Amino acid sequence: MITKQKQIILIVDDEKNNIDLLVNLLKTDYDTIAAKSGKQALKLSNSKIPPDLILLDIIMPEMDGYEVCQQLKSNKTTRDIPIIFITAMCKDHDEFKGLELGAVDYITKPIRPAIVRARVKSHIQRYLALRELERLNQLAFDANPSTGLPGNNSIADAITSAIDSQKKVCVIHADLDHFKAFNDKYGFVRGDDVIRFTADLFKEIFTEMKSDDAFIGHIGGDDFVVISPSATCQDIADTIIKRFDHGIRQFYNAEDLSQKGIDSTDRSGEKQFFPIMSISLSGVDLSRRQFKQYIQVNDVCTEVKKIAKSCPGSCFFMDRRKQ
Repeated sequence: MITKQKQIILIVDDEKNNIDLLVNLLKTDYDTIAAKSGKQALKLSNSKIPPDLILLDIIMPEMDGYEVCQQLKSNKTTRDIPIIFITAMCKDHDEFKGLELGAVDYITKPIRPAIVRARVKSHIQRYLALRELERLNQLAFDANPSTGLPGNNSIADAITSAIDSQKKVCVIHADLDHFKAFNDKYGFVRGDDVIRFTADLFKEIFTEMKSDDAFIGHIGGDDFVVISPSATCQDIADTIIKRFDHGIRQFYNAEDLSQKGIDSTDRSGEKQFFPIMSISLSGVDLSRRQFKQYIQVNDVCTEVKKIAKSCPGSCFFMDRRKQ
């Protein structure tokens, strides 16, 4: 199972001793990064991997904590990051100003370690819960109506996130072979049953895998996208093929099973024999090649899929190029 990543806490203070104190207090449970100025704090907050919570001093040269908070809250990218002020300013109007600007909490110095840990934990949990709720709402909005799997927007977001975080994962496109011929003979209702069978097969396999980096998406029709850790990519593909080849037979009648396919017409209207459906998998390992955009990954998978679909039966073809 993939180890879950720690949440990131940004500590903003112009005094090194104050930063060291908070780092030592929190480093066991969180990844900590530090900024000694407001300008540096804004830069780190807008990075590709932003912090999950900010501990912010108020009294700093050039740009005080209030201004930093105001700029973070006015920026669409950073406005939802929870901010806790940690400061020696202990008057009521100071705390009121900080909370009014959008901070979630206000802690005065000298700090009490147990209180700081408890409040940080509470606000981190609340922030993660809100993010998960937003993710589920997005999935519900974007979900494919046939399978309930995330659709194209979520697929693009998942691959973009994998690129930005430089995770060691594989992106695999899955496409059913001879699906149209099956649909033409058995009808769209039976075809939808095959699509749902395929989606359930993916869900079952990835549930067994128990990985935080696993993702399943439904592009539409008989096209799917899965993301899996690089280390288990081949095993996942082999399992998909084995279970698909075994399970797909249930959708054919005895005559077609006996002759291992169906007689139908191709797209030009010519009579043709179509074998029992198989599945073509085409993959690219994001740890082997550098990508900047989701569309680049998609283009490589599409290119490799042509090779996979040229093979007889179910097949997995992985792009092995490093550049």
